[in-house]
Amino acid sequence: MNDELKLEDFEDEIKVSISREAFKSRELHCDICNKKMKKELLNIDIPNTYLTIHLEAFRCNKCGKEYLNGEQAKKLDRALAIGNVISEKGAAYIRSGNFDGYNVFVRFPAHMVRGRKIKAEIRPLSDEEFFVHFKKEE
Repeated sequence: MNDELKLEDFEDEIKVSISREAFKSRELHCDICNKKMKKELLNIDIPNTYLTIHLEAFRCNKCGKEYLNGEQAKKLDRALAIGNVISEKGAAYIRSGNFDGYNVFVRFPAHMVRGRKIKAEIRPLSDEEFFVHFKKEE
């Protein structure tokens, strides 16, 4: 059997589905050495902050290459974004607040919050600073 792909092999539409659990791998093999990788805990310092994040990573005992699964990579991305907020780097949006005598209202463009059924989770950082996280309503 010939294993070479031909142009005709790509003419039909192929449907593929990926399990939600696919990116929560419990086992990985190194792309370089093809050896089973060992799971270990990494402590990564978040730049420009005093924060450290603890991540489960896969490390190749032979070449030392490290990989994160999808869940841990998402956790790192979130920590880096929060680090940018803390160090006042990265994108910032300035909005005027309106006060009705009881509450302060701040408007966010719809494209920033991506959805109509959302709740805002507000966490105080100090008496003058807040972290706002929009969540889809469940």
